[in-house]
Amino acid sequence: MNCKLIQKAVEKTHKVYKKTSRIPLASLNYHLGNYKEAIWLVSDGRSGSTWLSDLLNADRGYREFFEPFHPYIVKKVRDYSLFQYLRPEDQGSPLGDFLTSVFSGEFKHLRADVSKPRLFYKGLLVKDIFAHLLMPWVHHNIPGVKKVLLIRNPFSVALSKQRLKKWTWMTEPKEFLNQQALCSDYLEPFSEAIHSIGDDFIEKQILIWAIIHHVPLTSLNCQDLHIIFYEDLVSRPAQEIEKLFNYLELGYDQGESLNQRIYKPTRTSKNFSQELSRDSLLDSWKNQLSAQQIDKGMEILEQFQLSKVYEDNLMPSRDALAQGKFALQSF
Repeated sequence: MNCKLIQKAVEKTHKVYKKTSRIPLASLNYHLGNYKEAIWLVSDGRSGSTWLSDLLNADRGYREFFEPFHPYIVKKVRDYSLFQYLRPEDQGSPLGDFLTSVFSGEFKHLRADVSKPRLFYKGLLVKDIFAHLLMPWVHHNIPGVKKVLLIRNPFSVALSKQRLKKWTWMTEPKEFLNQQALCSDYLEPFSEAIHSIGDDFIEKQILIWAIIHHVPLTSLNCQDLHIIFYEDLVSRPAQEIEKLFNYLELGYDQGESLNQRIYKPTRTSKNFSQELSRDSLLDSWKNQLSAQQIDKGMEILEQFQLSKVYEDNLMPSRDALAQGKFALQSF
């Protein structure tokens, strides 16, 4: 028999096996109580969250959910906004029930559940790019979840999204004003800034970045949330991963070829090693944005007291974030 035909048949069988066996094994682990440990990695799009989740789950020991709160992909959240807010005291909503199903491991979805079939998992790893405004609700209603917020320079994020306009992004910050509870709880001081934003794609993305980070930073403190900056992760990955593992109370072993995992392309970046270039990270976007876009972006960040975090437009300042009027206060 033709060897190539045999190989294709084996590969096809393996793909079918992965799809059909994943859900029963996931259910088995649910009933065994193997999802008590839950890690939630939240970041804006184009901020390295897929890369970091791959590092966290290098041994594939966690059952991993890939963007379960994506309303264009997951049917149960289809009627919600890309960045939906839910008040912590709202405990009877369908969205709250859905959040509970995700962090209990009861949730099942072939696209979002990207884990390889495994007999026993050691916990859950949930990675999402549209969930910032849900963090207060999860903190108050599912307190066992270990929350990680990955932050990247908003100018880099905006430019990266502009290059990938066909992907799913929120493009109109005025849509936040349709959420009455969000406006009442967080956005009233910024109503004028949101109403007056122009048509420039970059400026709109920086305003969206400021809004979605404002909510978790002002509602959670440093004991509730581990912040990791993308720039620090790129510049000193071993140290940042070690600090993250300490927060998550995971055993850290730099052995197992950490560098190979760091520079391995992810599902969402085929040329990730190029993006990890320090020069590219710090300088490339500055030559592609106008002085007006940069000045306007810094003005937006100033309104949210976030301008000093990236005051030199390069590396983040943890001290500046700690000195801001945020619940975090210190690291």
